[in-house]
Amino acid sequence: MSSGLRRKSHCVLVGALVILMAFSRSFGQGKMLNSYIVSPQGDTVRGFIRYDGWGTSPMAIDFTKEKDGGIEKVGPDIAAKFYLAPLSEHYVSKRIGILNIDLSKTYELAPSLEAKDSVTVYLREITSGPKATLLEYLDPTEQSHFFLEKDGKLTELFNYPFYRLTGGKKYLIQYDEYVRQLPVLLGDGADNGPVRGYSAKELGRYVDRYNGVNTSRKQSKGVAAESEMEIDAFVMGGIEAWEETDVNLGATPTFGVGLRVNLPRRFHNRYFKILFATMPGISVSKVYNYIPDEKISLNTLELGAGTYMGSGDFRPNIGFEYSFPLDSWRTSILGPHVGVSFRRQFSFEVSHFANFSSLVSDEVTFFNRPRISLNYYLNLNKLFKSRK
Repeated sequence: MSSGLRRKSHCVLVGALVILMAFSRSFGQGKMLNSYIVSPQGDTVRGFIRYDGWGTSPMAIDFTKEKDGGIEKVGPDIAAKFYLAPLSEHYVSKRIGILNIDLSKTYELAPSLEAKDSVTVYLREITSGPKATLLEYLDPTEQSHFFLEKDGKLTELFNYPFYRLTGGKKYLIQYDEYVRQLPVLLGDGADNGPVRGYSAKELGRYVDRYNGVNTSRKQSKGVAAESEMEIDAFVMGGIEAWEETDVNLGATPTFGVGLRVNLPRRFHNRYFKILFATMPGISVSKVYNYIPDEKISLNTLELGAGTYMGSGDFRPNIGFEYSFPLDSWRTSILGPHVGVSFRRQFSFEVSHFANFSSLVSDEVTFFNRPRISLNYYLNLNKLFKSRK
């Protein structure tokens, strides 16, 4: 390939990636959710808050009284609390101490559990009751730290890993003081048994029992909405065609199975996926003009990445994928895919219509016959949680 064509291909590829990121940013600025804020004086103002799967606890929020109205940045001086109605999540402003325990460091002496710095942030309410409230703080590394509020006092439940050098050897130590803290802090109630894992679910259940709340009837909040990395299994069915030198595949049914990984928190619209696709019972004579004729299966393995746009039930998506044929029945494809989905569970997608591999091969043109498919995604996270 000539240097001019190589430069052209690089420019086209970079330009496509820039367009993809621009679309992702313009459509991925979070969703405006029905909400209300509560002022420090106790006044309630209804409106909309922009939510984008916060990876860290927010210090301020974007709020508007009208969905299409002007957005203002609101902090604790205006909103002491706020509520996101679609997610049933309460947030409250608190000033908390910050521990400087760094997992990238190795300590010769155990680090102190005394806070040296403090910050005012909105903490997510995990559970509350007449006697105690459990709150969650997400630090800049997106790690959860839990705080117990009781009798007007806020106490961090400590759980920190760190490396310590002892006798010339490096050991990973776990500060799990929360196991001993909770029974003491809630010691004026009934014995709730041992404290289990350091998670919103386990700690929330422990506090609920102390508050006298029936945990079997109460819906567990767990992690914040769209905060987890989710894995979907999916099936694909559609029509595919292809044309290049010595290959002429007409419209043919195609089927496939795969996995999609959805990124967490503020990247929740981004995804990676892998797909195995097959077209069974294909006549060799119709594809390659071979004689004698026989029936074969044309199999393909695909790796892709992309992003959804927006936050509604219907979301367009755009991405890139690399599709390489098993048994080398056609040229590999490096190109875009576009589609639209309903709740990211059902999707209509068009792919294989453009191929950047044509810039380095004379066997195939840039534009080609597309694959048109319908896809169904099954959330494995929810499936396994429902069986617990």
